[in-house]
Amino acid sequence: MKCPKCQFDNREGIKFCEECGAKMELKCPKCGVEVPLGRKFCGECGAALEKAKEAPPINYLEPKSYTPKFLVDKILTTRSSIEGERKLVTVLFADVANYTAMSEKLDPEEIHQIMDGCFKILMNEIHKYEGTITQFTGDGAMALFGAPVANEDHAQRACYAALSIQKAVKEYGEWVKSRYRMDFKIRIGLNSGPVVVASIGDDLRMDYTAIGDTTNLAARVEQAAKPGEIWMSRETRNITRGYFKEESVGEIPLKGKAQPQHLYRLISDLPDMRTRFAVGLAKGVTDLVGRRPEIEALRSAYERVKGGEAQVVDVVGEAGVGKSRLVYEFQRVLGHDEAFLTGICVPYGRNINFLPLIDVVKECFGIVEGMSEEEVGNRIMERAKNGLAPMIPFYRNLILLKVDDPRFNVLDPEGRKFGTFEAVKNLILSMSEEKPLVIFLEDVHWMDKISEEFFTYFSHCIHDHKILMISAYRPEGAPPWAQGTHYQRLGLETLSFDASIRLVRNILGGLPLAPEIEKKIVEKTGGNPFFVEEIVRDLLDRGDLVKSGDQYIGNRPIDQLEIPNTIQGVLAARMDRLSEDLRHTMQVASVIGRDFAFRILKSIMELGEELRVRLTNLVGLEILYEKALYPELEYIFKNVLTQEVAYESLLKQRRQEIHGRIARAIEELYADRLPEHYELLAHHYGRSGEAEKAIEYLMLAAEKSNQNKAAQAACEFFREALRMVESAHISLDPDKKRRIHQGLASASVDIGDINTALENYRKAMEVCQKHGVIADEMEILVEIGWARWFTPMRREEAIRFYEEGIARTREVRDKGAESRLLSSKGFYLATMGYRYEGYNMAVEAEAMALQTGNPRAVVATRGIRAVSERWLGRPGKTVELTEGMTDALSKMFNLNQLSGLIYIRGLSLAEIGRIEDAFAALKHGIDLCEKFGGAVHLGRLYNTLGYCYSEIHHPEEAWKWNLKSEEIARKLMAQYPMGGLIAGEIVAQADVNLMENLFDQGKTEEAWDRLKSFEEESKSSDYYRSRDRWEARLDFLASLILLQHDNISEAEARIIKNLEISRREHTKKIEGRFLKLLGEVQMKRNEFDRAISSISEAILTLKEVGNPRQLWEAHTSLALAYKKLQRESEAREQWGAAVELIHKTANGLSDRNLREGFLNAKPIRDIHAKAGS
Repeated sequence: MKCPKCQFDNREGIKFCEECGAKMELKCPKCGVEVPLGRKFCGECGAALEKAKEAPPINYLEPKSYTPKFLVDKILTTRSSIEGERKLVTVLFADVANYTAMSEKLDPEEIHQIMDGCFKILMNEIHKYEGTITQFTGDGAMALFGAPVANEDHAQRACYAALSIQKAVKEYGEWVKSRYRMDFKIRIGLNSGPVVVASIGDDLRMDYTAIGDTTNLAARVEQAAKPGEIWMSRETRNITRGYFKEESVGEIPLKGKAQPQHLYRLISDLPDMRTRFAVGLAKGVTDLVGRRPEIEALRSAYERVKGGEAQVVDVVGEAGVGKSRLVYEFQRVLGHDEAFLTGICVPYGRNINFLPLIDVVKECFGIVEGMSEEEVGNRIMERAKNGLAPMIPFYRNLILLKVDDPRFNVLDPEGRKFGTFEAVKNLILSMSEEKPLVIFLEDVHWMDKISEEFFTYFSHCIHDHKILMISAYRPEGAPPWAQGTHYQRLGLETLSFDASIRLVRNILGGLPLAPEIEKKIVEKTGGNPFFVEEIVRDLLDRGDLVKSGDQYIGNRPIDQLEIPNTIQGVLAARMDRLSEDLRHTMQVASVIGRDFAFRILKSIMELGEELRVRLTNLVGLEILYEKALYPELEYIFKNVLTQEVAYESLLKQRRQEIHGRIARAIEELYADRLPEHYELLAHHYGRSGEAEKAIEYLMLAAEKSNQNKAAQAACEFFREALRMVESAHISLDPDKKRRIHQGLASASVDIGDINTALENYRKAMEVCQKHGVIADEMEILVEIGWARWFTPMRREEAIRFYEEGIARTREVRDKGAESRLLSSKGFYLATMGYRYEGYNMAVEAEAMALQTGNPRAVVATRGIRAVSERWLGRPGKTVELTEGMTDALSKMFNLNQLSGLIYIRGLSLAEIGRIEDAFAALKHGIDLCEKFGGAVHLGRLYNTLGYCYSEIHHPEEAWKWNLKSEEIARKLMAQYPMGGLIAGEIVAQADVNLMENLFDQGKTEEAWDRLKSFEEESKSSDYYRSRDRWEARLDFLASLILLQHDNISEAEARIIKNLEISRREHTKKIEGRFLKLLGEVQMKRNEFDRAISSISEAILTLKEVGNPRQLWEAHTSLALAYKKLQRESEAREQWGAAVELIHKTANGLSDRNLREGFLNAKPIRDIHAKAGS
């Protein structure tokens, strides 16, 4: 007979054990009655007494042998959706620290017994947190968390498991030491990263491939760890930061790693940090944005509760939308005096019965972490001393205290469960009789079944009690109590765009972020607060965002926002919880893109009505939205991150296959309107590996972009086509080769990348000359002539270059090409300061083009002549010549020429006083350049708009546009050095505008400081081109300031210099302005007759130009000269002429604010005042 206590084999018939003296009787496991040994059933209750059969020994080489049934079922039922997918996991390596020494000293059988106990600890703790042991080694094990069972908190689970293992091994080690006199400790290493699960067999053998060194690094971390400790990589620590107590162990050299790795020691969990929100709260929360209606809904429910009407409110929303934060803010609104109980559900808690209920009961009794068992017992006794006393055994049992009550101990599991239900219900109801009570159940989608059963029962028992029961869960996790008249569902949507921007700025301490980055973050996250916070903090942690003054900027170009592991884990786990058909639909749709047409998806999945049902389910789960019903049904992923995670979960080969099917479906379904889909076809064929088809559609998409004036997009498509040609080793036919290089060159000119343009024009020209394609050669020759305008050449070099081109056009008798090259030659010489010579060439070129009847030649040469007319001081003629040309150039798809024409027409309109027409033209040009990437002329258009505001005395508004112009032009100088020649001119014009703005506001000294600084800067070769255009304006302003300072001689020297140049080059506006200034110098010297002569000549010259502001300022100067000579009637005549011009300008302003601002400007009021006197 075997002793039930010490297992000693005794002789038959004895009453007490001969080894330990224990009574030879058993206790019935059900009712506790003592029963003699040898009986099969209890005589009291009939329960079976036979000892359960021993489990078969564990085979550590067979995963199915040591994996719990609930995990086996989970893995086998989901394996088809897991196989062949990328998973983000945490890898745990554990091994015995002194295994070799122990093996040398102990018998193999003893080693086996010790390791068997160790392995059982590893299994129990790893499986408790749903980890999967992939292999046992002789002295340890490797486990994955997050695959094959996906968990968004895989890293936290691995940490909890590691801590539990070390706690259990510490106790086990004491037993080993007492029995074998050997130290027994294990070390554990953790690392997080991606793996690919290739296949899972019926026996649970898993074939997986690590991506990068995910598993290797985990093994190296474990080898570096000290015995009895848990070390983790930076990747794991970044995911779990805030949940655990940990410390840095510094930069540790690891085998196989070129650089030392920063590792961390995991010390313990933090009991209060079980949820993501709790961790966030500990770090500090930003101000709540965009949730006022939801807070009010909860307050309204609480008011009804205070009136004796129980309420059940479910707060429902996707992961990260702010459910817990909302309830936290509601609790703050209520204040600390209100009764608030919280039950927390955790991802690994589905198999832990009563978990949230235990939280609630502990809060009811005021039990906190660290209390002794005696203190806890006393708390329960004190609270339950009245009507709840009979329930004390249930409370003690629930929170794992010893229960000595015999009546409780004889209850079967079902009796204990329902007794616990009744006990907890009564406890909560008794509390609600004292004051209104709020119960918050957090993350109900992870609630265990028994807790779910209790709260369903409880929700039906509270109708006449002052209880508000709030539960928060995700759309897919609706609990059974979601019903009844006292129930309401509070759906929590993502934040609006503006609210999301406010959140971004709150995270950054109230400071703004560069607008383009703010927009990118909001678009990527879809307004999900958690996603916004994680991405912003990730950018800060990586140093990609840095504080600059009173804002944050990108430290480097942020073209692609990486998905932090925290977000990826949430989204991947949610996707894995979907049924296989929904998951598969979601993955295929993600390959199409964030938004997709129903019929494309239907075509590639070959499904009928079933597909519509699946999509409806995904819409119901708030993964997709219906984007459009007309002209065809379209869907869109709720946020970009969901689509990207779904896409990344597929292996590359599978993605390629789907991309190819999508491309062919588009060709078939949209055969009658393929141009609409060139970009999409290029994308899908590019991702499918079908390079030739991809290149074809990239070229078509690029040419379409060029036609639509989208220069930046065209460049990107052409460059991608060239990259693909090179990587796929494809030989293009001559025409395709010419099209790619010429197209890229043309688009590169538009964005200011002149080096790239010239290099690609050269390659295109070589193709044409090699294959004798004259027409294309001529077009390229003309385009090169225009592109060379942006490059530095001396006069002789420029003449030689253009003459060689003209000679070639004459050789092939192409008058159209000849006229355009002659026009470009004249334009180049004019920008070097030879204005009149260039003008004559422009007139000759236009006449030649008109003879050919070639519309492209006529438009191109007339445009350059129009520019030349303005340079000579005839802006009215420029306006006349450019009438209707905008439409003609729009049809020729040349963004550079079109935006240049709009600029010169807008400027000329402003110069003749048609300010509002100028505004309309310039803003149209700005819209085009901003939309399509026309960087070359965008800066010009900005500062010309600034000039328009200056003309009507709005210097503050002018300053804004001029500053934008300077900023974009300086960026262009830095990005494309050769394009800096034109960018230098734009910077100069903008800077002179800014100086004039300061001067107009009376900030003379500030304007002078800026002027002297820029004179030094402009000695650089970057400012070589068109120097005479802005230098004359700089000298004019300098002369005005010098005259104010009575530095007459220096002012006069600048004036005389510019008069000589303007008369030589026939530039009337410059001549007129400096004649007026010469008159003012002469007045300073009391040479009034000479002054009157100079200013009168200036007025005659400026009348040819037709610029109102220059004229009224000249009339004002002349009036002052007459006034000095006391020729009052002539002075009044000049004041009247000035006022008349001012009124005419004001009458042309239909915008009231512009008109009143103009008339109230100090210089204008001064003129009126003097004219009136």
